[in-house]
Amino acid sequence: MRSIWQGTLAFGLVSIPVKLYGASEDRDPRMHYIHRSCLQPVRYKKVCSACGQEVPESELALGHEFAPGQYVLVEKEEMAEVAAEEPQDRRIEILQFPREAELDAVYFMKPYYLEPQKGGHRAYQLLRQALVGASRVALCRFVLRRRTRLATLRPYQGQAMALETMHAPDEVRDVSDLDLGDEVAPSEPELRLAEALIDTLAGPFVPLDHPDAYRERLAALLERKAAEAPAAVERPVGEDMGQLLERLRASLELEGAHA
Repeated sequence: MRSIWQGTLAFGLVSIPVKLYGASEDRDPRMHYIHRSCLQPVRYKKVCSACGQEVPESELALGHEFAPGQYVLVEKEEMAEVAAEEPQDRRIEILQFPREAELDAVYFMKPYYLEPQKGGHRAYQLLRQALVGASRVALCRFVLRRRTRLATLRPYQGQAMALETMHAPDEVRDVSDLDLGDEVAPSEPELRLAEALIDTLAGPFVPLDHPDAYRERLAALLERKAAEAPAAVERPVGEDMGQLLERLRASLELEGAHA
């Protein structure tokens, strides 16, 4: 694995040098839009919705839609100024130690593994064991990709610790807009039967017991189609490429004549 962030984990007056690694990865086969007759990828052009012209890279800019159809231009320098006000130190700051049950899972975003660097293993294991003993997790704050993130640090699978970034409070939608049938109350017999069904299916979560069947079927389909695909044919050479090849051939002939 390749680390995506390096810094220190502040545990009181102790600074633990650490590296951050992504704990998950997308394993779905990558798909492309292709031209059915040529079997080659389709390129996309950036076209202005107003004038219909293709926009070159030099004319692209960032903008914010503050009202329907109305945008303000935001320069890259202005975005950089906003980012510059974020803390610049590469430090994971522990804010408090709540119990894991007090953190609603709806706030969690993306998991990472935290690895101690040279000289930090003892302090790393000290914090991990202290969290286990106290039955608590660490609520942290740090800067990742130029943004301050809230995160939860917890013991994970033996000797490791996992850090999971969290949504900001205003990013989590309120359930008050949902029609949840609050006026409907289940009867006692219904409740007992539901609890009995839960008991019959109770058990620990074993990840390997739940493979991604859709991805396995898709991978098998793609493997079969790749095996059945005809041999690759030489693609037609465009005009510019043809001229370049002719120049290269002429250059070789000229070099051969001079030899």
